[in-house]
Amino acid sequence: MTSALPIPPRAGFVTRLAAFVIDALLLGVALRLTQWMLEGMARNLGRLAPPINLSAVVLAVWPFVIVAYLVVFWSTLGQTPGKWLLGLRVVSIGGGPLRLSQALLRVAGYILSALPCYLGFLWVLGPERRAWHDRLAGTEVLYVIKPEKRHEATKRLRQRLSAATAART
Repeated sequence: MTSALPIPPRAGFVTRLAAFVIDALLLGVALRLTQWMLEGMARNLGRLAPPINLSAVVLAVWPFVIVAYLVVFWSTLGQTPGKWLLGLRVVSIGGGPLRLSQALLRVAGYILSALPCYLGFLWVLGPERRAWHDRLAGTEVLYVIKPEKRHEATKRLRQRLSAATAART
């Protein structure tokens, strides 16, 4: 007799929001560093050619970079760096990996979720813990590790951080 693997619980609003913030910070830092490097290059090249506003080019291309970031991470690994740090994974309903079409639908769903004052994201607070983009793409966000183990890991991390802080003072 075979036993089915237990299905991990769906991730809640706060954990998903924290993963989103981590990804937004990573993308924001990457954007700023790219702009900084291109501004330096433009200053140096300005001596040889007419000035070009490369920052405007970066800002015009940036939405495509964000879409590529999300789609590539979701369709290959099932998680962005923010979700990975918090032990979350995006999967198809039933636990399978995301297809490319699901990842693209999920990004489109992000836009739809944001349009009515971000109300589509608040559906995560419901009993199914699925936002509009999850429903549209047929996906769900699950915990990769058991919550008990995640709490143990968080506790150890806090102990290490407090020990490191105490060592500095």
